[in-house]
Amino acid sequence: MTAINPPAWQQAGSYPARNDRLALSALLAYPGNSSDEASPLRIRPGVKPSYQNYQLKVRAAATPNMTVIVSGGICFVDQRETGGSGAYICANDADVTLNILAAGGAGQYRKDTVVASVYDAEYSGSLSQWQLEVIQGPYAASAGATVRGTLPANCIPLADIAIAPSQSSVSNANITDVRTYGCAIGGALPVASSAVPARPHPAQLFYLTDTDRWLYGKADGTTGELQRTPGAWSTWTPTWTTSTGLRTPSYGNAAVSCKYVKIGRLVTYYMDITFGTTTNFGSSPTSSDNWTFSLPVAAAVGFTPAGTAHIEPGNGQRASMAMAQVNSDLTTISLHMTGPRVDGSATVAGVVDSITPFVWGSTMRLAVVGSYESAS
Repeated sequence: MTAINPPAWQQAGSYPARNDRLALSALLAYPGNSSDEASPLRIRPGVKPSYQNYQLKVRAAATPNMTVIVSGGICFVDQRETGGSGAYICANDADVTLNILAAGGAGQYRKDTVVASVYDAEYSGSLSQWQLEVIQGPYAASAGATVRGTLPANCIPLADIAIAPSQSSVSNANITDVRTYGCAIGGALPVASSAVPARPHPAQLFYLTDTDRWLYGKADGTTGELQRTPGAWSTWTPTWTTSTGLRTPSYGNAAVSCKYVKIGRLVTYYMDITFGTTTNFGSSPTSSDNWTFSLPVAAAVGFTPAGTAHIEPGNGQRASMAMAQVNSDLTTISLHMTGPRVDGSATVAGVVDSITPFVWGSTMRLAVVGSYESAS
């Protein structure tokens, strides 16, 4: 390949439609797919992002039948029959109803795919148009064995439709949204965390729709995570149980004030519990069962320190201390004693429970503050 002349929109110039498509491609995001490295003029095809991403969304009919409805919207479709031929803009200004082929008989499952496809007679065939269509998949012996049919060269998939034997209507439960999204260079691309393109250009922004996080492209082709400015803390009520699940405690009329904030994968939390007259501590003074408290967000690693517990018996006595540790389930903490008893007479070992570091009762207070890495 060489320099493409004349440049787009040059005065008194004459040029093919490809030049306009390449002008569009110059403004759209880099795809990031390894297969596109040899074709640097390609783009990341997809649907134009919108509020609740409703553009070109596939849904069932109001009264389900063997049709689906595609909403209005705009998409960008890369020309894939040849390398470096630019991208098409395809616009749909109203709902379009598409027919689904009748289901097969016993033991016949299939996966149909709704696509936005472009046909260009300059490269193949006789059509020069774009259209919304359903590509029928081959029959399979089970739902798990179904695959897509052969899709047109220039298309973007919008949804997969699961068709079971003798099925007579398509509901929203049969429809899997598979849209990807396209955006301009410098724009933020909405994408699921499992579908972030590799090798983004430096400063490309990604909004992870399933985890409410932000990533950015780095100079080495990897991604980093943007750290948010802390906002208002959220409240939660920890589930209070025991290590064996026996003699389950309950708060009763305890005063429970617990809150947390999550910035990226860093979770900072605070628990403040003053036990009341109807609090059930989970076991009698002659038997014990280690307490656990649920975390507001699942942790990434177990058996790690996650804060400090301040244990107050009341009546003017000084507090004992314990270490909060993430348990193996990654969703709870237990409190491991680290200092002497409140009367200073001896070191109390073990995990906080109904009789450690003392027999708990009304007006006694447990406060925990800490932070940890979340799982996502």
